[in-house]
Amino acid sequence: MKPKKWAYLLTGLMYPYKCVYPDTELTLSESIEEINLEKIGVRLKRVFLTEKERIREVPIQYECMDRFIFYINDGIRNDNFAQTFVDAVMSALALVYDVARGEIPTAIPIAEDKIRKGRFIRFKDIVGSNGVGSELYFEVMGATGVGEDVLNKVWSIVPAIVENRPLMNATSFYRESIMQAWASGPDVSPIMWTKPFIPSSITERARIETAYQNAFKAIEAVIGEPPKDERKLKVKLIQSGISPDEKVGYEMYGEKPGRETILKKIVDVQRIRDKKAAHAKTNTPRGISYCELKDKQELARYILLSHIQNLNKSLN
Repeated sequence: MKPKKWAYLLTGLMYPYKCVYPDTELTLSESIEEINLEKIGVRLKRVFLTEKERIREVPIQYECMDRFIFYINDGIRNDNFAQTFVDAVMSALALVYDVARGEIPTAIPIAEDKIRKGRFIRFKDIVGSNGVGSELYFEVMGATGVGEDVLNKVWSIVPAIVENRPLMNATSFYRESIMQAWASGPDVSPIMWTKPFIPSSITERARIETAYQNAFKAIEAVIGEPPKDERKLKVKLIQSGISPDEKVGYEMYGEKPGRETILKKIVDVQRIRDKKAAHAKTNTPRGISYCELKDKQELARYILLSHIQNLNKSLN
């Protein structure tokens, strides 16, 4: 008797359909692909979730939902590694596309014999007796759809995150930061015109400060505790594959901090964090502006992506 093979459903992520009329049958050649991440022994496959009892040969858009499953070393069951992989995927998605779902991503094990015709998974084979409306059902249903270009970038950096614990921590802190508070560049302008640069609500200030601290933790997870001596900090950055003299940052209508060298940014962010957030006394006025938060999230993102690029170069 052959040993049972296992796959895992990657919750929270989907590949969106092309724009077609509801009655158009998508061909398998358009809708099926595999991604091999050989370095970490993972093979991903696109599948279709359906509530239908009878499985068609060809998926219909309004009857199926496009999702990903993945195999570990061609079908072994390793729940701990599966969860690590899913965490890495969602952290990579946050880093590449600035998307962070509030739900904790999970990997749901599925026996391979439950995958019908190699492509289809029935909802009832996942949720079982929990049924429609259960927590598990909505966990399976909810997903963020991103395009192929974004997914290709995600797959290119996931192995480095899986294999490097400090990097896993760093990308997780970044994900938490943008989940707490984030605004895309063009969105910061209307926020600033309708609200003070520093939030007036104590609840929102706390949320901004938490996001700010997590952005700094992401940086610390890569380079360690930044030394006070700028020369030593410069050496640490170079060792991590980061150019200390590269100018990065966010600026809107001249609002500070704007674009400055990474070295200066880190020195400033450490000073501001110590003063305004981590070590501020309860009776000390404190506040981090929307622009400051956006600026430091951009800094963390640049440092993480530069570090990953350096790691990938050294391994090739």
